[in-house]
Amino acid sequence: MPRFHFEAQGSERFPDPEGVELRNLTAARREAARLAAALVRDYPEVFAEPRSWRMCILDDDGNTLEAQPFDALGLKPNANDD
Repeated sequence: MPRFHFEAQGSERFPDPEGVELRNLTAARREAARLAAALVRDYPEVFAEPRSWRMCILDDDGNTLEAQPFDALGLKPNANDD
C-alpha cells in the first residue's frame, strides 16, 4: 500500500514525517478531512481562520498530490458563546 503524508499549511507548516499507509487517494482524502477536523477542534486558537489553511496530501517522495482548503471542508472552530 502507498504511504501518504498530511501537512497542514497556512501561517505555519505542520509536516507529517511518518505518514500513513492507505489503500488509495480516495482513502487519503478521507484521512485528510479527518485530520483537518481534529486540528480545528483541538487547536481553535491556531486554526481560527480556516480559509487561510489547507491540508496537503503528499506522496512518500514529498510531492503534493492534492491540497484542500480547510473552509472547503466546511471546518470552523467551535465558538464559545457566553
